[in-house]
Amino acid sequence: MNSLVFSLSPFLSVSVIVLLLFIRIPSSLSNNDLFSDCSNQFVCGNITADFPFWGSARPSSCGIPELELKCENNITKMNINEVRYRVLDIKQDTEILRIAREDSFVGLCPPQFANSTFDPMMFESVTGYMNFTFVYGCLPFALDGPALFTCIINGVNYQSGFVLPMANGPGACYSSVFFPAPVIALPSILDLPVFKRYLKEGFEVRWKVDSTACRECLRSGGVCGYDSTSNETTCYRPNQSRGSNTYAPASSTPAAAPVSGMYLSNGSDQYMNSSQC
Repeated sequence: MNSLVFSLSPFLSVSVIVLLLFIRIPSSLSNNDLFSDCSNQFVCGNITADFPFWGSARPSSCGIPELELKCENNITKMNINEVRYRVLDIKQDTEILRIAREDSFVGLCPPQFANSTFDPMMFESVTGYMNFTFVYGCLPFALDGPALFTCIINGVNYQSGFVLPMANGPGACYSSVFFPAPVIALPSILDLPVFKRYLKEGFEVRWKVDSTACRECLRSGGVCGYDSTSNETTCYRPNQSRGSNTYAPASSTPAAAPVSGMYLSNGSDQYMNSSQC
C-alpha cells in the first residue's frame, strides 16, 4: 500500500502543478488580451465603431450584448428584437444609430412578418421619424384603393398589399408589419418606388448607454468593455488582474422619453409618442 501511494505521489504532484497553471494562466492573460482586443475598432465597409458595440475583432466582452455588429460582404448588419437591419451610420459622438430593415433591400414580402420594436431601456426614438404599416393578404380594394403591391402567402387566398401611416393592426387583412421611416415619406405612401427609397435610407435611434465614465476610463489609459457576470460596464487596463467596474448598465440610468412616435417594447409592447412624454 505504501509503495502504491509513493508511486502515485509524483503523478499527483505533476497533476496539481498543471491544474494550477491552467487556473492561473487565464487570469494573468485575460485582462491583457481583453485590453488588446477591446482597443480594436469594429471595421466593415465605411462603418467603424467601438464601445458599446462589439463584433468581428471585438469579442463579446467589449460591448453591450444587444449591440453586436456583423460584417457580411462588407456590409454591417445587426439584429434587434429578431429583426435584421443594415447599419448605415454610427455617430459615436451623439450616440445615434441609423439603420434600415434588411427586407427593404430584398423586397416587400418578408419571409417573417415581424414588427420593428425597440427596448426602451436600450433605445429611444429620434425626432423626424414615424411608424408606417405594411398590410398583407388583403381583399382587392379592401382599403378603397388599388393595391400597391402583391405578395403570395402560403394558405392565404388574397395577395393585395397596402401602406398605411402610423402603427396599425392587420384589420381585415392577413397580417401587418410596421417600422419607422422619415416623416417626410408620408406624402409618398401611394408612390411605392419613392416610398421604398425612403425605406432604404433608414431611420435613426439613439442608444442609451451612459458614456461619461467610459470617457474617464479612456483618459486613464484603459478601454471600456462589459462584464456579463455583473451586467456592468467595466474598464480594462493592462497588467490588471481583471476589469474594474466603472458604471452600471443602461437599465439603471434615467430613461429619457422618446421625442417622436415610435414603437418601443418593454416586455409588454406599448406605442410611445410625443403626446405621452
